[in-house]
Amino acid sequence: MAKKSAPLKRGDWVVHTYYGVGQIKGIEKRDIADVKSKFFIIETKNSTFFVPTDNIDNDRIRPISSKYKLKKAITELKSTPAPLETDHTQRKRQISEMIGNSNIEVSARLIRDLNARRIENGLNSYEENTLTKMTGRMIQEWSISETIDIEKAKEKLEAILHT
Repeated sequence: MAKKSAPLKRGDWVVHTYYGVGQIKGIEKRDIADVKSKFFIIETKNSTFFVPTDNIDNDRIRPISSKYKLKKAITELKSTPAPLETDHTQRKRQISEMIGNSNIEVSARLIRDLNARRIENGLNSYEENTLTKMTGRMIQEWSISETIDIEKAKEKLEAILHT
């Protein structure tokens, strides 16, 4: 049985699989197809989106990682990269599956493996955009989880990736 997460509230930081890191700014009742529902209003750097309050335990959204989970992700970043699929189509599918998993350790593995591929073979535009998006998300989450400046989190991540 999956562990139910603690209830989220205004001010909490969350990570959405597609929208990235955001903060819950409030709760709003909306009438959708004649059904009244409550939604979290979540604000990211570039957008605002709504998530039903009764569907918060889905795989697309999670609370910001604890320092313990962040430490495990950093261990993944420092570990030996795994090769990605050689076939372009299979590699794209592999990357998409990893993106769809909201676990920070999986994100760290993807960053590590794409970074290694960039160094060895270069990346196509999809892979480059994915690496940029995922490292940006990791930096934001690191900054919030450790309560450090975003530039400091960026420096730490870059130091790991360039060793």
